[in-house]
Amino acid sequence: MSKIKLTKYTEEFGNIGINPDVDENDKPFNRISLWVQDPITKENLRYEWNKTDSGIILTEESDGTYVETKDVEYYQKLWEANTYQEFLTLSTLIRPKETDTYNIENNMAVPKSTNTYDEVYVNKKLVRTDYNIGLWQSDKLIKEVEKVFGKDQEWKCNRFNIIGTYQEHDDAPLRPPYTNVKTYSWYNVFLDVPTETLNAFKVPNVGYTYKEWNAIKYNTVTGKKQFKLVIADTEHTSNYQKHPDTFIPRPEVPIYAPTTFFFAKIFNEDGTEADEYDVFFTTTKDIMKEFCKEKSLNFPVPESREDDFIWIYGLVYDKNTLEIKQVKGYIRYPTDQGEWL
Repeated sequence: MSKIKLTKYTEEFGNIGINPDVDENDKPFNRISLWVQDPITKENLRYEWNKTDSGIILTEESDGTYVETKDVEYYQKLWEANTYQEFLTLSTLIRPKETDTYNIENNMAVPKSTNTYDEVYVNKKLVRTDYNIGLWQSDKLIKEVEKVFGKDQEWKCNRFNIIGTYQEHDDAPLRPPYTNVKTYSWYNVFLDVPTETLNAFKVPNVGYTYKEWNAIKYNTVTGKKQFKLVIADTEHTSNYQKHPDTFIPRPEVPIYAPTTFFFAKIFNEDGTEADEYDVFFTTTKDIMKEFCKEKSLNFPVPESREDDFIWIYGLVYDKNTLEIKQVKGYIRYPTDQGEWL
């Protein structure tokens, strides 16, 4: 590991240094000061750390103050990921009256308006499109589902619900375990997971906290349904020492905005789990590109769409081996259709 000896910060671009300061009790401390780049505006900014964060990574030695290079790089990227997430939050999230009990940061999947759709990319190919339930495209998809399953749901019970369909390419196959493009995903948004749905798919109650959306997957070729359960990142999922029985194993992921991290599991009607899990997170395209290059993975979004509204990434991975099978990028677009009320 390499470390840097820090001197007093200067305004020279790229400089990493320390600024002597005093806290509220007039006790002296060294504050880290460095340059960061805003991921949206690309503006170079001076970023000064608070006492607590500075103290975490600074090491005082007999000949001066040092910091590990890897620590500086980590916190720079964390700042960029959080800044990008804050931009997305202000741009795409809402807190409607019916969800006053929910925290806005938990609702990354819900747009500000109902005239939007998401495109999902894998290996730079469009593999799925998710439409707000009020758009005319959704009516066509609902009819396809009802040909096989009838009126299985109150599709439009919430104006933020979503329905989506798939496309398959030779170099961007379907996300396993889906078997054909005639599979449709219906998301029920801003609703606690119905007990009858959990019971129907024999989902065990192990103490997980569920997110405010969940999906039924309709395979119109086989006539089978699957349930996608979206799980918040909590101690039950991530603290193996305290909760070894509910810990969700996951592959290495890039640096991300911590409030955006969550999982998904797919259940069959007999209660068995699919072999693949999803892990989702928000980060910048540059951080994600670097991660993909390091892991010999394909960045999911084509170059022509890289500056569009990429609001989240997902990794599909084998729950046993942790092998990453797909990298997904989700882009949100508005339409010229009016609000559906």
